[in-house]
Amino acid sequence: MSLPRLDFSALSYNAAKWPWPGKALLGCALAGLVLLLGEGVYLGASRERLHGLEAREQALQAQLEEKTGLAAELEAYTEQVRAMEETVAGLQGQLPGESAVPGLLEDIARLAVAKGVWIEGVAVLDEASLPFHVEQPLKIAATGAYHDLAAFVSALGGLQRIVTVHDVAVRPEGALLRLDLLAKAYRSASPGGSASRAVVPAPRFVYDSSSLRDPFQRPALQAEHTPGRAALAPDLTRPRGPLEGIAIEQFAMVGTLSGGGRTYALLRAGPTVHRLAVGDYLGPDHGQVMSIQDSHVELIERFPDEQGLWLERPRTLVLNVNS
Repeated sequence: MSLPRLDFSALSYNAAKWPWPGKALLGCALAGLVLLLGEGVYLGASRERLHGLEAREQALQAQLEEKTGLAAELEAYTEQVRAMEETVAGLQGQLPGESAVPGLLEDIARLAVAKGVWIEGVAVLDEASLPFHVEQPLKIAATGAYHDLAAFVSALGGLQRIVTVHDVAVRPEGALLRLDLLAKAYRSASPGGSASRAVVPAPRFVYDSSSLRDPFQRPALQAEHTPGRAALAPDLTRPRGPLEGIAIEQFAMVGTLSGGGRTYALLRAGPTVHRLAVGDYLGPDHGQVMSIQDSHVELIERFPDEQGLWLERPRTLVLNVNS
């Protein structure tokens, strides 16, 4: 059995004789076919281009808003940059143009004497040339009591010349502590230049031991660092005695001794017992024995404050009945 062959000429001839509903249905079908072909061939690509342009418009709009905000803050940024440039120029103007190692060594020695610290050695290392300045490092080794060493480091940072402190290490060494640190002084990289501005004092940390304890001492041996009162400066040219290299906290009063019309205090530091009379010196803070009683020894200590003035405070060593 074979199917009849579709004759389009007959179909189109007979379509003219179709009723109006059939003709309308055929027209709608042809119109839909034309729309589908137009959508696939022409409108699809155009629509994709339109979507791409809309996305690009949104991205450009976001960039425009971002750059508008930056433009509005440009003036503030310019002022910040100008202020930073002035700050850098001011710091560079404070740097000396020549090496100031001799003066720095004198300052270190002066501070050590004022704070009751013994300088064991200062090694001047090679300079390090950087783009805008030259660093002069110095390795410093010192010994002293904990609070004295801390005050010495604080005073280094307060010198008129720009000095920074690095690599601080503290370890016990006998009855005292040993301090090792690296100090860096700075000068201008311009040869032959000189400081055009004085160093402007800035707020800095000032070490105050009055409310702090020595972490290298047991709480029972902590000494009270009471505020001092104004006093005359001690004789800094006086030769320091061996007992002035031992912190007062290391001494314990074990008794008294009388002879030749004088009374002596017996103080023990470690395995050794020392005999002191009124007027003798004890401890790193220029402590001087003022009175010796059977139950205690009274001393006066002198120490500098941060303004370079000297203060004094009383100290008492009480008899240790268990010794």
